[in-house]
Amino acid sequence: MRLDELDTPALWVDLDVMEANLDRMARYTAAHGLALRPHIKTHKIPELARLQLARGARGVTSAKVTEARVMAEAGVDDLLLAYPIWGEKKWERLRDLSHRAKVSVATDSEAHALAMAGALGPEKTRISLVVEVDLGGGRTGLAPDGHLEKHLLGIARAGIPIRGLMFYRFHVENPAEGGMARLGEALAGALEAFRRAGVPLETVSGGSTPTAFFSHLLPGLTEIRPGTYLFNDCNTVDSGGAAWEDCALRVRCRVVSTSVKGTAVIDGGSKTFSDAPRFAGAGFGRLMQAPEVPCARMNEEHGLLDVSASGIRLRPGDLVDVIPNHVCTTVNLHRELFGVRHGLVETVWNIAARGKIH
Repeated sequence: MRLDELDTPALWVDLDVMEANLDRMARYTAAHGLALRPHIKTHKIPELARLQLARGARGVTSAKVTEARVMAEAGVDDLLLAYPIWGEKKWERLRDLSHRAKVSVATDSEAHALAMAGALGPEKTRISLVVEVDLGGGRTGLAPDGHLEKHLLGIARAGIPIRGLMFYRFHVENPAEGGMARLGEALAGALEAFRRAGVPLETVSGGSTPTAFFSHLLPGLTEIRPGTYLFNDCNTVDSGGAAWEDCALRVRCRVVSTSVKGTAVIDGGSKTFSDAPRFAGAGFGRLMQAPEVPCARMNEEHGLLDVSASGIRLRPGDLVDVIPNHVCTTVNLHRELFGVRHGLVETVWNIAARGKIH
């Protein structure tokens, strides 16, 4: 089947670009002695996780237990849940998951560690913990201050083995000109608190796609968890983590109306792309055939391209490709991903972990 024959809207990936992205990250981590544990929230496809593992990834990262189970059922046997898993039903799933794979779970409080340990009972030693420290992400994680050692000792009392430390920092300003050095100072302080508390540091896990290729500038870091890198998107480019030619994933849409002056409507809206905002400027995605044409608005089923200031003339029936602002939320809205090489559909993947939010 040809790409042009797909029913629209269709989620597709340029296999040559995706494979180059996978290879680039694998070469970088190998060259710098870093373990790679990619976050599968980006693709949610076991076959793509296996491509990452085949290129040397240590294991994978996920957020939710149901998402991780999809990976375990496909044979992925080393899983980090980089999320504080809370709730009886989730802990039951976690217990089952620990019989299928090696499992680590993030925590950032004594209360969480104790509650999870109580729910797991004697099987609590089947999992391990990584303690999250907030090094500027401002989302979850213990503050790297004078209280960190006390918190670590409290978490250790839960009796779940601790593997080390994790942090998340999506973006670092001027990473090569002092940004990573400042992050490294904060990390060094946190590592010292772990040592004083006698907490193991087998793993020091961090990273994101925008910071990934600067990770070697962080002394003590042993593992990185980028996710978006295999596809990339508008926001990755905006944050300096990729170039436009590194964006492998697109949504093929069809122009369905040009009746309103200055507007071309495509058959993909927020239910196709999500309504994730663009980091740099306005708009919802980048039109590959005419980057100067903004996707100015999105309703549920309509994407409105503003053609008023461009010389391009789109007609009903025309096919266009849009790079999403945020691939992770876009992928989660689709059932399948088409792998395309030189205009031909080479493979079709089921997005097996889509909608796995528990």
